Amino acid sequence: MSPTSSRRRKETQVEHRIPTPTLRRARPVRFFGLAALLGASLTLGGCARQMVSSETSLPGAAVPSVGSMPSDAGAPSGKTAIDAFLKAVNTQDLQGMSAYWGNSKGLARDQLKRDELEKRLIVMQCLMQHDKFVYAEDRPRLIAGGLQEYLVELTKGKVSARTTFTTVTGPGGKWLVQDVDVSKLRDFCT
Repeated sequence: MSPTSSRRRKETQVEHRIPTPTLRRARPVRFFGLAALLGASLTLGGCARQMVSSETSLPGAAVPSVGSMPSDAGAPSGKTAIDAFLKAVNTQDLQGMSAYWGNSKGLARDQLKRDELEKRLIVMQCLMQHDKFVYAEDRPRLIAGGLQEYLVELTKGKVSARTTFTTVTGPGGKWLVQDVDVSKLRDFCT
């Protein structure tokens, strides 16, 4: 066997290796709740795809600066942030999802390493893939700190589930999806 083919075999083996974190109990996905997301990926088996990257920022992403956000990121309301986020989920557009996911400090893509961001987005994309969605309530529930919580019903095939999306205003007054309770969406990733 030549050194080149041996190297290719090792590279191939590395590309297919997926970390195996443990999950003690199901929790809502929080902005920095990596254990919950990775635990869900283990539960869901083949749903998660591994992304290999050595970069720490998304291609084309603006260099983060304190108190600012790219003008194309975020939405004018919490509801439109959820609409855009779920549209990006269905088109498997990780870049689009990352433009609407964050916290009061800004976008998640400006705060996380690229590989960590991609893993979280892929798991969320798998769990939230849907045929249709409707808002179960006309208005959001207001939560301390200016957060808004929306009850959303997702349907995929014959399976429906209601879950909550929490939105927050980021820098510049744009709304972002901060939390999603994915514990009720486990049947969606098939």
